[in-house]
Amino acid sequence: MKDVRKIRIFVDAHVFDDSLQGSRTYIKGLYYELIRMNPDVIFYFGAYDIENLKKEIEINENVRFIKYISRNKILRLALLIPFIILKHKIDLSHFQYISPLFKFSKEIVTIHDILFLDFPEFFPPGYRFRNRLLFRLSARRADYLLTVSSFSREGISSHFKINPDLISIIPNGVADEFFEDQEDLPDVKKIYCLEKYLLFVSRIEPRKNHYLLLKAFVELGLWKDGYKLVLIGSRSLKVSLFDDYLLNLDDKIKNSVILVGSAHGRLLKSFYINCTLFIYPSFAEGFGIPPLEAAAAGAHVLCSGLTAMSDYKFFGEQLFDASSLKIIKEKILQGLEKNKSDIKFIKNHIKENYTWGKSASIFKTVVLDSFIS
Repeated sequence: MKDVRKIRIFVDAHVFDDSLQGSRTYIKGLYYELIRMNPDVIFYFGAYDIENLKKEIEINENVRFIKYISRNKILRLALLIPFIILKHKIDLSHFQYISPLFKFSKEIVTIHDILFLDFPEFFPPGYRFRNRLLFRLSARRADYLLTVSSFSREGISSHFKINPDLISIIPNGVADEFFEDQEDLPDVKKIYCLEKYLLFVSRIEPRKNHYLLLKAFVELGLWKDGYKLVLIGSRSLKVSLFDDYLLNLDDKIKNSVILVGSAHGRLLKSFYINCTLFIYPSFAEGFGIPPLEAAAAGAHVLCSGLTAMSDYKFFGEQLFDASSLKIIKEKILQGLEKNKSDIKFIKNHIKENYTWGKSASIFKTVVLDSFIS
């Protein structure tokens, strides 16, 4: 039996060098709990922007930060990480989607989704070709293959011909801060000149469906009634349909659309709490964290019921078919006129089933306990 005190886990945290995304939230939430649950395990986090990483991953006695000497992806995977693993005698290494060229430790690979194979129309050809090869190789080589939902597990199993029993589900969670009452939150209404607003939090890319949401907002004439549409998220792929539609709007309507590049922590929570409606009209997700965060904060949530989000049955009638402009418009009107969602029930359900503490416990059983035995 291996001595748990000697276990060293390396986490490739390069996503903290970039914009906010699901895998970044996953690492932060999961390891926040794991670090506290396992004080005798040493955790190494690697990234280029160490100072930013230290703001996100709390400094602790059993935490080490390693600076990458370059942001270059090929250099990181081919040389930097293998060198780090050998130098620090790492036992387990955790990667998101893609593992390094050379393998010098047991590998944990989390593939959050393979939506580019299920919905190729939303992704560039080069992205699909490259990642099909890299994701498949990483998945089949992993000692511990993880994903975040049953939808993603079925996709990985089907596309990569892997026994689903070899794929463990470690679901995403909602940080405690979204459930807690907090004072002195930033006043987003004052900062962004908002009174009534609809909110959508997500990276801007085709599958997220910003276009239909914007079209519904405009065609319903909500801007005439003083509503604004707030879209929080950075751009990751070209979205010509959305951009062209927004560009050709009358200035009065265009001024009702507020684009916020990024928001997190207390600022994001303030956006959630103060919105009139939170709408998540995504076509395809491997999980979908923002609607859970919004509901935990007490917002009225309308959520797409497609792909992995079909698991969110606790939203009841607030789940909808995001592929239909007519249905999106109907749901928005219903939500503004008389919201029927049981906020307290939904919030309690999320707190019982989607916490990072629960996810960390599953990780400990699936990975750490298995490695030790």
